[in-house]
Amino acid sequence: MKNGAERVNVAVSDQEIEKMDMLLKSIDTDMAVSMSYVRRAQGVSFEQLESRFSGINGSTLKRYMQQSYPSMRPIHVVAALTWVMMVPMTTFYYGLKMKEQYRGMDDKAIEALLCIGRLPSDQFNLYLELVANLMDEATRQEFLAFKADLESQCSLLANYNDLLPPPVLDIHAFAIDYYRSVAITVKRFREEYNIPVETISRVLGLSEYQYHILEDVNKIRDFPVAIGFRVKLGFHLSSHVNFTSEMRQFPEFHQLRQVQHVRDMLIVEAMSKLRGAKKKSAIEILSHLSKVYT
Repeated sequence: MKNGAERVNVAVSDQEIEKMDMLLKSIDTDMAVSMSYVRRAQGVSFEQLESRFSGINGSTLKRYMQQSYPSMRPIHVVAALTWVMMVPMTTFYYGLKMKEQYRGMDDKAIEALLCIGRLPSDQFNLYLELVANLMDEATRQEFLAFKADLESQCSLLANYNDLLPPPVLDIHAFAIDYYRSVAITVKRFREEYNIPVETISRVLGLSEYQYHILEDVNKIRDFPVAIGFRVKLGFHLSSHVNFTSEMRQFPEFHQLRQVQHVRDMLIVEAMSKLRGAKKKSAIEILSHLSKVYT
């Protein structure tokens, strides 16, 4: 897990933790709003969502997407929803603030981005080809060079169709696999960087007792969605994707995380090179195309 190019902040100050506490104090309600926004943008009903899971019913999923629901949103459920809806975890974090992340993109473009994960490889590549053909020749060559460079860095991109979730995802089996991976990798991370249990517990917003349970591969219990964002923000990590690297029953979930950002970057880059009516047409085509794969 150790990455020489990544500088991990192991000396997290009290001020940083307080700032993080403030930043994430409403993470559960923020997450509810974001999940609801993504569901509506994709045109997915609760009945359709429920049909994609076993072990959790539609009424529970609905409660998780209501701001008024006071309980935490378990990180494994949120992660499972991102897989079924084929969006990166950060999409649920940014939610309605996605405009700030994708400057210059209007509401329709952002809604189209939320649907892009559902396109199989062939359709995705055909769509990129269509968009590239709307560009002038110089811009098109520039985009194709960018695309080739990005794709050369991600060998898993060609296997995208193999990374889709099962038709029905067993939430209990997913939870066991997910938390087992987190237990192994968070312990490895702590030991590699010599982080005291007291420090990592505070960064994650857990008691030391709760943290020891998190590290125990034989104890499976729900943890709040906040821990994923807290470990990333607190230790200044570029991503928290490594914490799912030990998933064995559902390795595709981890592999998907590695390629999603590449597809997003390609679409954002392609869209940024279109203007006016051409951009509007490209967005409308993507929106209609993605609905075929709901």
